[in-house]
Amino acid sequence: MPRKKLIKITEVKTFSNVFHYKDESVFEKIAGFFGHKKGFVLELGCGRGDYTLNLAQLHTRRHFIGVDRKPSRIYNGAKHANEMNIKNAGFLVGYAELLAEIFPESSVDEIWITFPDPYPRRSSMKRRLTHPRFLENYKKILKNGGAVNLKTDDEALYNYTLKVVDENGLKLIKETNDLYSNDKLSDEEKILTKYEVQHLAEGKKIKLVRFCF
Repeated sequence: MPRKKLIKITEVKTFSNVFHYKDESVFEKIAGFFGHKKGFVLELGCGRGDYTLNLAQLHTRRHFIGVDRKPSRIYNGAKHANEMNIKNAGFLVGYAELLAEIFPESSVDEIWITFPDPYPRRSSMKRRLTHPRFLENYKKILKNGGAVNLKTDDEALYNYTLKVVDENGLKLIKETNDLYSNDKLSDEEKILTKYEVQHLAEGKKIKLVRFCF
């Protein structure tokens, strides 16, 4: 393992705004960090935490948690949150399939899935974050009417997600295969991640699917 990456993994463990799914009573630690206030917004596969931090700055009275399985990815976002004194953003080292084991029922207001790995091969379909096996977990932790938002540049994942929404009788709130062709975007939709900027520079169209159970 590269030395720089190892340093990040070691240092991120000392951050007060970072939690690990293996920690004992991890939800209690998360809740304590946010002053035991209710309602969370999760960003899954948060990477550098661009969306988490921007959402937290937009909505200072709400509580945001970036989730990623690799602590070295979370490092930058958690460090920036501390440097910018963003108190309503935290980070969880964990897996999307374990969310229902961490968060109580109806404890999450909303979920953002921002530019996840599309897993294009049919053999890896079950790893897509909008596959029904993940949706079952989201349904357990989301409050009634809580939305799941997918932002992606991948046409196949976009179409797959629309199919899943339709086949499972979910409520489609919004969908577009060219988000920025619409001049009536919410502040949340306008947030640009590092990779999104790259995608746009390459001429790719950004897609959005928003749905609830």
